[in-house]
Amino acid sequence: MDPAISQLLEAHVQHELALFKPRKLRQTIREEVAAMFRWLHAVKLGDVVTPEQVLGLIARNVVERPLPLAVSVLAKTLSRMVQSSRHNQQTTVDAIFPRRSFDAIVARIGGLKDARRGLIHRLVGSSVYTQQISDVLFTGIKEYLLTENILAQKVPGLASLIKLGKFAVNKTMRPLEAAVEKTVKAYIEGNLGNTIRRSEESINGYFDEARIAAMGEVLWRAVGSRRISEFMRILDGDDLDDLVAIGLDFWLEFRKTPYFKAIYTDLVHAFFERYAQTPVGLVAADFGVTEKRVADELLHGLAHGVDQALASGYLEQRVRAHLEGFYASPEAARWMAGLVNPTAAKAPGVARKTAARKPASAASKAPAGRPPAKEKSRARRKETS
Repeated sequence: MDPAISQLLEAHVQHELALFKPRKLRQTIREEVAAMFRWLHAVKLGDVVTPEQVLGLIARNVVERPLPLAVSVLAKTLSRMVQSSRHNQQTTVDAIFPRRSFDAIVARIGGLKDARRGLIHRLVGSSVYTQQISDVLFTGIKEYLLTENILAQKVPGLASLIKLGKFAVNKTMRPLEAAVEKTVKAYIEGNLGNTIRRSEESINGYFDEARIAAMGEVLWRAVGSRRISEFMRILDGDDLDDLVAIGLDFWLEFRKTPYFKAIYTDLVHAFFERYAQTPVGLVAADFGVTEKRVADELLHGLAHGVDQALASGYLEQRVRAHLEGFYASPEAARWMAGLVNPTAAKAPGVARKTAARKPASAASKAPAGRPPAKEKSRARRKETS
């Protein structure tokens, strides 16, 4: 490389590096961010990115990208760290979950009358609830008939015998008990529908808005002042690992479902319908991303790393690598020569183009060996004088 070009390269490298030194870095970042935001306010979102690009990004990185094993291992490790954290021993529920938020949730649940009634209807209509009601009714009616009504009233002295134990009753009155069971079961089967409906009405009447608020108050008094560690003890480490694994498995399956694809596709298109014709700067402002915030975060996030890149020589190496290609090129050598000797440094191609564009002068048109017309005129004036 020509020594003059080498010196110019070195000056350029040092100029670029100076922009990243501590005293200049703040100004450099703020100037670049300001320039970027001026551009972002002049260009619309739809001009720089399309819905298809965003959808492709989601598909590649959210849906199709395999989940690294390290993510699963790290999730389990971090969950155990949270579970065993010493802060759980010192922190109560009300310290991380404000009472006003809890009351707002309870009030909202209390106000969801239709949703609550629908949930109760599904609950009492389930086979589990029906079987439970049948068992409770059967046991209660049977015990009443055998211990408090038929036997105790119709058979003198049998009440004392009943107190000796159920074994004695079964041994003595087995035929009667079988008849009672048959009668009770028949009664329950014939009236179960009415019983379920009355149960549903009773539950709906009980869980009204005022009752839910009262239950919320009782619940808060029971858990609000308790330490988080008391709840963490409900699960051991293995249980927590299983829950994390279940959650990851669910996500891996859910992200590939047509439902998930349809949802994020609709959301992306809805976002672009709203913002595609809006300048990017205004879109960023809607989400709280301002020029000052970006500059401050870049400065806080990059300052230490930039210092290390400068100190290690990495930044100089990269700046030099980007600039050396130009300064070592024939074009740079030709232009440098042009600064020293403009006529001699013209590339042949450039000289030919210049000559082709320049109009022919009178001197260039004169035949060889004959002086131009202007020179003849001057010679005549000299002779006359």
